[in-house]
Amino acid sequence: MAQTRISLPLDARYRSFVERYAFDCVRFAIEVCGLVPTWQQIELFQSVSDPGSRTSVSSGHGTGKTSGFAIIALWHLLCYFCSNTILTAPKITTVSDGVWKEFADLSTKIQNGPQSWIREYFEIESERVYVKGFKLNWFVIAKTAPRGSPENLAGAHRDWLLWLGDEASGIPDSNFGVITGSLTDANNRIAIASQPTRPTGFFYDTHHKLSRDHGGVWNALVFNSEESPIVSAAFILEKRQQYTEEEYSIKVLGEFPENSSRFLLGPKAIEAAYGLEVIKPGEPYGWLLPLDVAGGGYRDWSVMPAFKVNGQGEYGPDARRAQLTTVPLHSNTINPAELHGHVITESRERPNSNALIDAGGMGLIVCKQLDLDGFANYTKVNWGAPNFATEYKERYFNQRAQAICGLSRAVQEGRFGISADVPKSFVKKLVEQGSRIPYSYDEKARRVIAKKDDMRKEGIPSPDIWDTCSFVFLENATVSLAEDFDTGAGADNKAAARARVMERLQQQAAQNAAPAN
Repeated sequence: MAQTRISLPLDARYRSFVERYAFDCVRFAIEVCGLVPTWQQIELFQSVSDPGSRTSVSSGHGTGKTSGFAIIALWHLLCYFCSNTILTAPKITTVSDGVWKEFADLSTKIQNGPQSWIREYFEIESERVYVKGFKLNWFVIAKTAPRGSPENLAGAHRDWLLWLGDEASGIPDSNFGVITGSLTDANNRIAIASQPTRPTGFFYDTHHKLSRDHGGVWNALVFNSEESPIVSAAFILEKRQQYTEEEYSIKVLGEFPENSSRFLLGPKAIEAAYGLEVIKPGEPYGWLLPLDVAGGGYRDWSVMPAFKVNGQGEYGPDARRAQLTTVPLHSNTINPAELHGHVITESRERPNSNALIDAGGMGLIVCKQLDLDGFANYTKVNWGAPNFATEYKERYFNQRAQAICGLSRAVQEGRFGISADVPKSFVKKLVEQGSRIPYSYDEKARRVIAKKDDMRKEGIPSPDIWDTCSFVFLENATVSLAEDFDTGAGADNKAAARARVMERLQQQAAQNAAPAN
């Protein structure tokens, strides 16, 4: 790259550059960056081009909003003398992993374009992009503030100031109070974008009471992934299968959730599972024995239900089905030191069964005792940990969210059955707990289940029975074909059924072993 000899404002070409592009970000993207923006990006660029603009984008997957923000940031940097552009998000890595990576690609495109001369006037560093000779007062930076400390964003005032907020639905409202308070000049701009993860907060308001349609100043744009020319039809079909209706609305259509309930399920959906047989006679199945160990305080009950299980995953023709058949253990008096004996006894009565044991707190004692007894047919549940598969990492905050949402979806889709032999008193508790599971979405549009401490503050008891049942929907809750199932059609059918189950298990093992992207 040639050595810069004069500053950008003194370059004879700069005045005509500003006149051509300062109020036309679309032209900048095409001519300077060498890009062909989508119609959705054009809408964004046109909205931001107006001095003093307020732009809010509710977007589904893959619509080009991140690359669009990178283009806008460079446009504002290069077209406005001593301008400041500040990118913000709930977490700084959102910016560095997203927009900052786009800067390198854009740099190359600018260098090879018709306005290549301007490339020698700006520098891209890991935490700052700036015009040479003006590092401290003509720049693009990333800045965020932890929840409860919005003052970390204060102090930004400039004639030409632009704020760009990504994952805006997760930015605290108090942060937006400081950000919008800095837009004191008539030329100051702000653009924010996000998947619409919650029907409250500042980002939601910019699409409702603060929007132009409601007499406000915010230009509210909705980017539907189905309508994006850079999102494939195959991707859309995949997400239709993978997502729940609510997830699809948020993550693909770019629409705010309309469900007024903050709970995953209502009682009627769970009650409908009582007496439902989801594994028919002759179908193969395996046994799972989930165990939650009482930890004292408000967690008073140790519970171990028994499940017949078929299938794997949350969707598709082979999605997991689970039949609650009996409840071998449900006690608030049993000594935890005795539980390992119950696990071994119940496992022996159900050939090839696998126990799923909450390894936190008192459950770890049970696991250690099983190890001493040489019992290996169990899996430790550490559901505060991240998920294994990339898909689940992108959809759920942790394993707890994946398991509970997996159970709730199975109930809604008729893949969870409660045999008529299960005591009605137990079913009543199951309905009470399962219909009071608060959930939300984080800034990455991942489902989050409310913490038990937060539930308790709202008067919601610990849902230990429902939690335990959800263990069978954990992605790593593997099953082995039971030796006691009856196909009713001879050895050939039984062998074929075993082969199908083994194939599913191998597919699951390969999925869990695959490295995360």
